[in-house]
Amino acid sequence: MRVLATVHRWWGVVFCLLFAMWFASGIVMHFVPFPARSVTGAATGSVHSTQAARDIVAAYARSHGLDASQASIETIEHDQWTVAGGFNSDRPLFRAGFNDSLGTELYVSSATGNVVLTTTRNSRLANYFGSIVHWIYATPLRHHREAWSAMMWWLSLLATIGATLGVVIGLARLGTGPAYQGLQRWHHISGLIFAPFLLAWIFSGFLSVDDGRVFTQSDALFRALHALDFEPLNSHLWLRTGLIVGLCLCGFAFSLTGMVLALRISRNHAGGVNGTSNSKPTIASR
Repeated sequence: MRVLATVHRWWGVVFCLLFAMWFASGIVMHFVPFPARSVTGAATGSVHSTQAARDIVAAYARSHGLDASQASIETIEHDQWTVAGGFNSDRPLFRAGFNDSLGTELYVSSATGNVVLTTTRNSRLANYFGSIVHWIYATPLRHHREAWSAMMWWLSLLATIGATLGVVIGLARLGTGPAYQGLQRWHHISGLIFAPFLLAWIFSGFLSVDDGRVFTQSDALFRALHALDFEPLNSHLWLRTGLIVGLCLCGFAFSLTGMVLALRISRNHAGGVNGTSNSKPTIASR
């Protein structure tokens, strides 16, 4: 058990901050999802010039009550919001920045002339604290989908193993030896209470990025479980929202306490080895 406790402690140093980031960004994602590709406007065929793209943008602005008089247009292959493979058939894209109070930006497909994405300044900013950090959507990395997918797979797997170790240690400690005190007691009890949620959440996240590496069935079920996207919660959106926010806040607090405990115990151990600390060994390290 001492070996497991040591492994779990160092796992906590590495992964608790990642867990905290996942939980906090999950709340933001619930309210502001990542901008999704959507086709609007009558298709005009392939677009070969900036002027043709400008005409499409102007027509779109008129029909949606927007002011495109100050719009600037550039040609891009991809950026933070269009790096996904779903835009491959539209490349290169014409990106139009309206320079308006909303910070509106449109993306026009060079293949069809359709407006395939619209974003605003607030939605982009919120996503830097939501989907981008949650999925580690750094554009240079996300552009190489296989490398990004493999990284997310391994991170999710290692995080699942670390959480499982914590549950095993927590169950083994029940009714044996002196009780935990202070922050350790809170972490122990809350960890056991939220263990089903924590394990289901992180394991379903791992399965949702599996892409057939281990499991061959569709990942739709796992994605639904990860986002609590199923009935009867979908029929009671306030209940689903409250449940997601509440669980994420608890998970965020739990992750931070885990990191504090791991760093505290590691510091005490280092101090004991160097002869600079007179602290007694903590229960978790015995």
